Amino acid sequence: MKFHTLVLEGDKKTEKEKMEAQLPVYTKSAYLHRKRLQTQLPLYNRSFYLCRMIEEELKGTVIDGSGKITVCAHQVHPVPGNEKYIYDKNFHISVYYLEQEGIAALETADDDTEPMVIWEILRNTLLDIAQRSHCHEDVCKKIETAFAHIADCHFVREERIDKLTRHSKTNGLTAHVYRILSAETGEGWHIKIADRKGNVYCQEILDNGTKYVDRLGSQLYAKAEWRGNTFVILDRFGKEVFHISVPT
Repeated sequence: MKFHTLVLEGDKKTEKEKMEAQLPVYTKSAYLHRKRLQTQLPLYNRSFYLCRMIEEELKGTVIDGSGKITVCAHQVHPVPGNEKYIYDKNFHISVYYLEQEGIAALETADDDTEPMVIWEILRNTLLDIAQRSHCHEDVCKKIETAFAHIADCHFVREERIDKLTRHSKTNGLTAHVYRILSAETGEGWHIKIADRKGNVYCQEILDNGTKYVDRLGSQLYAKAEWRGNTFVILDRFGKEVFHISVPT
């Protein structure tokens, strides 16, 4: 099976305890550290954008036969035997447990260094899984190239979603839908409606509040169409989830 989903998750119990912990505060740095722990999003949310970028870069790649790989930053392995890497051939899913130094690196990283820490952990994890699975060296090279490209783009990916691009025969305009992945936005979406010369008539941001939902993969944004001068996005059931009307 081809790889399509990557998840990095922390220990929910431990994350909750840190948010509720009343650590002593004697200095400004200690205060800021406590404040960060109490307001910090779960690891799954913080790594969401990077996992989606990796999925796009490695789309169609067979790594170990799993469709979904979950990387766990758990203090205690919730499985017998404490195996580091588990591959379920029946369900085509894999679970990989980080070593303590990897967990410690995540815990001590600040907002500036965390993207690179997560990047390095996920890169090493996928390379280790590929080697354990005796993949051809081309797969390892593809993983290294994908991660290098993400770093070169400064952990930001903006792509036009071609399957949602629609040209209107009524007004001659084209609606372009873009998805942005970054630490700041998580998953952000916006629309630009332009004429044949590229002049933008209007643009709008979609779903300001929700950052950590894979709207493309879950098919929340599945189809698009023009209805007169209104551009509409539909989910997989054909229900309207967004529309924007062009000024006449």
